[in-house]
Formats: sequence, C-alpha cells, structure tokens
Amino acid sequence: MKKIALIAMALLLTQGALMAQKKVAEKDVKVSYVKDFQRQVKDPTNVEWYQIDENTFKVTYRDFEKSPQAMVFSNKGMETHYIIEDHYPQSITSYIKDNYPKHSIDLLWVRKARNKMTYQARIVQKKGFLWWKKVKDVKVLNFEVDGKFISAE
Repeated sequence: MKKIALIAMALLLTQGALMAQKKVAEKDVKVSYVKDFQRQVKDPTNVEWYQIDENTFKVTYRDFEKSPQAMVFSNKGMETHYIIEDHYPQSITSYIKDNYPKHSIDLLWVRKARNKMTYQARIVQKKGFLWWKKVKDVKVLNFEVDGKFISAE
C-alpha cells in the first residue's frame, strides 16, 4: 500500500515539476474534455483535474486495475500516459546508465499520442546526504518503443 501511495505521489509531484499547473474542479474543465475522458475510461478512481494553460488540462486517475495513469487534453489532441512502476526495459536503463551515470529514473511512462507510442523517462540527479537529498538536475528523455533514444528535454 505504501508503494502505491508513493508512486501516486511521485506521479503528481513529477508532473507538477514538468508543467506549471493548478488543480481545478471538474466543473471548471472544458465540457468536451470531461465527456471524452468519461467515454474512454470506465470507473476511474482518484480522479484529479489540473489546468496547465488556458486550453490544456491534465487528469490523473487510477484505472480498473488500480494502475496510475494520466491524460492530457488540448487543442492539439489528447495523449495518454501509462505509468510503468517496475521492470523497466533493459535498453532504456542501459542508455541512461551509459549516458547519464549520475542520474536515476524517477518515473517512466508510455506516452500515446496520435496513435504513436513512445517511452518517456524522467531522470533526476540528487545531491545530499543519506535521507536529505536535493534534486540537482531533472531531464525528460524520449525513446522509441524498441528503446532507441530520440531526444532529451
């Protein structure tokens, strides 16, 4: 149970660090986004909506298998993030170890947008002592489904 809570918290914190956003009530979200979400996801739990900018909203939730997920809605379309909790692909972990030896994977997800799937890894470099560690550097790396590196943000 602690692991699930930590992962959910990590999802919210990392997404917050990646994008400036504020939590909003469902009634404040564009009706078309809410209807699209409700049509696509049956019986979600822990649903929380966030506004990233004027026309972009993100919803975090747990699906029927209790897996943490997120969807981002904007004028450009919709994308879905499927969080990978463990068993990361070997090609991705090897690439990060070889090219970013001082970083570790903070969060890894499959990103589906416009019927194209890619991996995105949020990697962090921490500096500090024992339990007190401060995040020094954060990067988001993009990978093809086969694990081939695409780009860094």
